Amino acid sequence: MSEHQFSVDLGGMISVLSDHLYSSPDVFLRELLQNGADAVSMRKEIDTGFDSPEIIVTADGKSLTFTDNGTGLTEDEVHKFVSVIGQSSKRGSKDGSYIGRFGIGLLSCFIVTDEIVLRSRSVKAPDCAVEWHGFADGRYSVRQIPADIPFGSSISFAPKKDCEKYFDAAFCEERLRYYGLPMPFPVYVTADGVTRTRANILYIGGSSSEKKFVLETGKRIFGTDTDFLDYIPLSSPDGLFSGAAYILPYSVSPASGFEGKHRIYLKNMLLTENGGAILPEWAFFLRCFINTDKLRPTASREDFYHDETLLKAREQISECISQYLEELSGRNRGLLQKIVELHGTALRSVACENEQLLRIFMPYFGFETSFGTVTGEALMQSGRQAYYISDIDVFRQLRPIFAEADRLLVNTAYVHSLEILEFAERLGLIRLQKLSDNVVSDTLADCPDEKPFEDLKRSFNTALRDCDCKAVLKSFEPAQVSAVFSKSADTDIKQDIKRSKENGNEVFADMLGAFEEELEDERASLFLNTKSPLIQRLSSLDDKEKLHTFAKILYVQSLISGGYPVYSQQLSIMNDNLIKLIEWGI
Repeated sequence: MSEHQFSVDLGGMISVLSDHLYSSPDVFLRELLQNGADAVSMRKEIDTGFDSPEIIVTADGKSLTFTDNGTGLTEDEVHKFVSVIGQSSKRGSKDGSYIGRFGIGLLSCFIVTDEIVLRSRSVKAPDCAVEWHGFADGRYSVRQIPADIPFGSSISFAPKKDCEKYFDAAFCEERLRYYGLPMPFPVYVTADGVTRTRANILYIGGSSSEKKFVLETGKRIFGTDTDFLDYIPLSSPDGLFSGAAYILPYSVSPASGFEGKHRIYLKNMLLTENGGAILPEWAFFLRCFINTDKLRPTASREDFYHDETLLKAREQISECISQYLEELSGRNRGLLQKIVELHGTALRSVACENEQLLRIFMPYFGFETSFGTVTGEALMQSGRQAYYISDIDVFRQLRPIFAEADRLLVNTAYVHSLEILEFAERLGLIRLQKLSDNVVSDTLADCPDEKPFEDLKRSFNTALRDCDCKAVLKSFEPAQVSAVFSKSADTDIKQDIKRSKENGNEVFADMLGAFEEELEDERASLFLNTKSPLIQRLSSLDDKEKLHTFAKILYVQSLISGGYPVYSQQLSIMNDNLIKLIEWGI
């Protein structure tokens, strides 16, 4: 037996792996699993009759043995591939299906151990077996051993201090399932060498219903007890990927991102949980399980290289999802409606910039209009000119007026509603027009004859002077609406200044007073509907005190019906004047 020296600073390499390349020490299990999977693939190429591949991991907290029944290694291969860091034993494969490098895989074990024993018997040299003994300080030895062990390789080592948790059987089972869930042959974990638990449960078997099985598989993959709404088959026409995208049964925010949400596998081994590189940015309402053997991993094998192949895969995944959603509109509109109900707000945020998504989801988005809440489909099919206003208070005032006139008014005060409608207009799906800034005044028709109402107008102006409000005569439908309140931005500023003066200190009183003087002529408007039976009745009333009372009641009532904030002062005005009506017996 002779000893040999590694040709690199092994301690430095281990430090690089531990501190910079790998995200967690438990990746040694992933590396060993990759090497075992590659060994099995190589044996299948050499031995066409080989049909029972398996990996067995024995762990009891004090030691770990990782065994595969793959092709095994000869003594020359041990020297070439195990002891030379970075040298790959997988070159020249028929289908490019190999994943890792044997030396790097073993090297990762030194993160959790100081000593490794590898025993191997190769199908290419069945009469020989070899044992490699390596140490973290860089020494290793190789010797021949009796060829009475099965074909394949076994790697054994014990934990170094504070690494015992990585050698627990339950921990190993969970990590191996996580890293190798879709691996198409058994991976067993045992603590006693007898009882075996299957780690990669995905392909154990399923329901007679393919859809039910795939949905149940999704629950196992993502560890949830909640049923997904449905799944979207992901299949690349170029063989770049396969898998499934599961539709979440609860709302999520687009800002939640992709990190830690998905399972992206490279050649049946987990590469990353972050789908940001391969999924379209609008796929936030999905949880994706994807396996690929054509994309290139980074050095840490925890992400993909950003190249043309990755971009192509991303575009094909986007097409798979979009095509499924388009097909839903024809075969299961109820499910598509459910998706919009759950993820509508988030979908709006991306549909206003994505034509394909807008065309898919626009028919299912709801919009508040003068005819109640209607769908985008109804808006598109109506052929009407759609007017819009982004002030919710003004919308509430105008809604009954537009409805009476059989005109379509849309409330675009809600998030993304305006962007959606403007995008739809650019695509020619609807006709859209913005209402003017003086929308209330311009929408309400002028009174054709103000003379019978002049005394009423004067009385209302006198009564409402302290409220910074003036009476304006208009004539509009519906006649049931007696008055409509409206104010400008300057009116709001003036009211804010007045409240600040009442609640503030004397230091700012002069400054606030100066601002108030500049806005002296700014007053809100109370539009009186001369078609209203109530206004017509009041116009014939000579009692000034009663007119003042009705003026203040209509003023506060219009604030409330318009959705404006009503403060204690306005409530007192309403209460005091209602009491007067009661005292008068009206």
